Amino acid sequence: MSAARYPGAERLDVVEDLHGHRVADPYRWLEDSQDPRTVAWSTEQDTLTRTQLDALPGRDVFATRLHELLAAGSISAPLWRAGRAFFTRREPGQEHAVLHVRERDGTERVLLDPTALDADGLTTLDAWVPDLAGRQLAYQLSHGGDEHSVLHVLDVDTGRDVEPPIDRCRYSDVSWLPGGDELIFVRMVSEDEAPAGEQSFHRRIWRHRIGQPAEHDELIDGPGLYDEHTYYGVSVSRDGRWLLVTGNVGTARRDSVWIADLAAGPGWSDR
Repeated sequence: MSAARYPGAERLDVVEDLHGHRVADPYRWLEDSQDPRTVAWSTEQDTLTRTQLDALPGRDVFATRLHELLAAGSISAPLWRAGRAFFTRREPGQEHAVLHVRERDGTERVLLDPTALDADGLTTLDAWVPDLAGRQLAYQLSHGGDEHSVLHVLDVDTGRDVEPPIDRCRYSDVSWLPGGDELIFVRMVSEDEAPAGEQSFHRRIWRHRIGQPAEHDELIDGPGLYDEHTYYGVSVSRDGRWLLVTGNVGTARRDSVWIADLAAGPGWSDR
């Protein structure tokens, strides 16, 4: 394999004074994906990579074998709810896994098939969680790889949605309260509530009653919550008394934990 000749990248004389420290940023132009220099540099990088990969010996054999292994299909571990087992299965050659439910008598049926929802194969099932009684299922769909999940709730018996979908649920955690009448979930703020381009960094935790408009959801607040750039996880105890909220700021090596007594009303313990 010949020595790679990497595309050249123009160095600019860009220096910022940040709190008394001079910081050079010569390749700032690469941050603009529409800059003609960035477009040309990225195209040359793609060409270089393709040339190097195509020259690797045994690549065709490896690709064929890998395709055979990936085409074998897969099945997830079951999630049990009141005698019902929920699981995903992907048959050989199937692009998207299909969500199934197995009843007490052993019969199985399809609950959600992304390909049936979208014949073009552009819709993905991002997450799903049944309520504790196994009667309803919260699930999240996104389209075209944008990962901007939309939250749905369906009746497991009928397979039909029981309320309109809720948007702005990208990377959002969902936890059911006992009884299946309510759930707690994470939702991004609307675009006009955050600085331009920062919507995904501003998230809120809501208590939602099934069948009620999302505009009526109850905001769950507490000391220390809702700092910028924080991603939240939510979990409700099986008895419905305790709400656990976790928070992490991007990839920072620190986490926050809040605990609320839902039976006692507002009240938090911040750890």
